[in-house]
Amino acid sequence: MVRERGLYRRKDSPYWWVDVVLPDGRRICESTRLRGQREAEEYLIRLKADVYETMRRGDTGRRLWQEAVLRYLEVSQGKRSIVADKDHLRRLDPYLRDKRLQDVHMDALWPFICDRRDKDGVAPATVNRALEIVRRVLNLACEDWNWLQKVPRLRMLAEPKRRVRFITRAEADRLDQALPEHLRPVVQYALATGCRMSEVLQLEWVRVDFERRVAWLNHGTTKNGDGRGVPLNQAAVLALRRIEGQHERWCFTYQMRPMVAVGSAWERSLRRAGITEFRFHDLRHTWASWHVMAGTSLAELMELGGWKSYEMVLRYAHLAPEHLAEAARRIDRPLEVVGDRSTISLRPSHQP
Repeated sequence: MVRERGLYRRKDSPYWWVDVVLPDGRRICESTRLRGQREAEEYLIRLKADVYETMRRGDTGRRLWQEAVLRYLEVSQGKRSIVADKDHLRRLDPYLRDKRLQDVHMDALWPFICDRRDKDGVAPATVNRALEIVRRVLNLACEDWNWLQKVPRLRMLAEPKRRVRFITRAEADRLDQALPEHLRPVVQYALATGCRMSEVLQLEWVRVDFERRVAWLNHGTTKNGDGRGVPLNQAAVLALRRIEGQHERWCFTYQMRPMVAVGSAWERSLRRAGITEFRFHDLRHTWASWHVMAGTSLAELMELGGWKSYEMVLRYAHLAPEHLAEAARRIDRPLEVVGDRSTISLRPSHQP
């Protein structure tokens, strides 16, 4: 009777053995390493229960982090940030390589966080970008692939508020004079349109319409992947007119080849102009700051800059408090002039 349930004894062993076909179709024949019959029966019950649970959850519990990474890279082909993603995953590999997906949580990630922050000296934002990749992989494993029952909470490190570094008109003029000839139209165009470096350097003449005064950014060429039209003001048109005809296809070139970066010439120009702690992307901040200080609304700025989130433009709101002046005056009390021998003052009016 015991043998029929999958348990039996062997003459050459003091232990109970199992010989059973499990619910998933596998046949198991092995020693329980247990001497008591009751303990062996409980062992067999647990064995079958574990298989039932695994079948109920699909692949949950068995999949490894490495398997999920390989599938993530496969489904992420063409993703704009795939190069950066691969770099983060490469750095994560020594810490997560042999772990099951269900064992990837904050406790397992803490050694990576400490090493990157304390040994490598990277900023919290850099660590957070890696944690975001981990969270993305786990979400896909749970929601799309059924490899994970529950995604653990991954707590991001505290980041300082994003910097808004911009230069004045006078500083921009100094920078313009310090730039080499091939970079001058690049910077002029960036300051006039607020386009990111890749959006500037990848611009082609077929996407420039001088008659309508607009440049078109195709899908896949912007940060969020969506295409958009860029209105060309007078400064942007002049920057493009200066280089018109230099190359058949690309707008901004160096030695007849399309530019992929501004290189060390940018840093040398900043030093000559006496401008410190300024990145090329800060030209976009400068453009946005100039707009806000000139009266452009945040809603208009959001559309001009191609931002998807209103939060992204709120960082510029403090540069133009004037747009709240009317709201501030709504609770003013009417004042009247009061004459007094040697002084004239104001006091709240009691008129209805």
